[in-house]
Amino acid sequence: MHFLTYAACFFVGFSFLSVQASETDALPDGEDLLQPFDFFGTVTGDVELGYLYTSGNTDSFAIRLNSELVHDLEYFRNKYHLQGLIQKNNDLDIESGEKRRKTTANSYGFSGQSNYKIVTGRQTIFGRGAYFHNKFGAFTEQASLVIGYGNRLYEKQASYFDLETGPGYGHQLSSKGVSNTGLLWYLSANLDYAFNETSKFRQTLEGSISLSGENSVFLSRSSITTKLIDKLSMRLSYVVKYNSRPEGNLKGLETETSSSIVYTF
Repeated sequence: MHFLTYAACFFVGFSFLSVQASETDALPDGEDLLQPFDFFGTVTGDVELGYLYTSGNTDSFAIRLNSELVHDLEYFRNKYHLQGLIQKNNDLDIESGEKRRKTTANSYGFSGQSNYKIVTGRQTIFGRGAYFHNKFGAFTEQASLVIGYGNRLYEKQASYFDLETGPGYGHQLSSKGVSNTGLLWYLSANLDYAFNETSKFRQTLEGSISLSGENSVFLSRSSITTKLIDKLSMRLSYVVKYNSRPEGNLKGLETETSSSIVYTF
């Protein structure tokens, strides 16, 4: 099942790239190109890195990596999101006096989405693939494939507001090794708002609602980014993830608060 899920993600991504590569041939006869095709288009985004180290009775360190990229073409807008978190603790054993290292957080994930722009470019049809692994979470693996409709309701300079929704197929592996797959309904709202030239607010809301009564996932990512110098910024982030049906005594609600340095390009 895992192989099929990964293969499906690869197939969707390859299909969208193939369509993009031939987009100039798909235009009706006599219609002029808006601009010569350029595969690389315009790439914008940032890479975020956070590090925490403590020492004393408990020695620990945590590394957080997050990257969000937007690849904008004439007829397509592609989005990529990579994330990772690892934390290790050296706890002092009072009886033996020795410190024992253990991993307390270990997660990573990625998502890729391609939006085909309809008419004015504000309305789109999209395909999306995502995978998330969390060794200590309520679900060890969560993956999904989605197709749907999106609409950019507001856009002004660096600010925008998107709504997207559509059906999909999901796979989940619980912390106890129980696997379930089934149809889902995906919806999301994405807001980027620039206060000024140096500060901006970003809010993402996502929901993958199971249509077969299994676990549903809801995610909220909030952040404020302030420019420090040149392309370096500081970002404060707050992430909330909710699983509706965790197993055993595991909590369905997980939160993460972080402060990171961001490189923007």
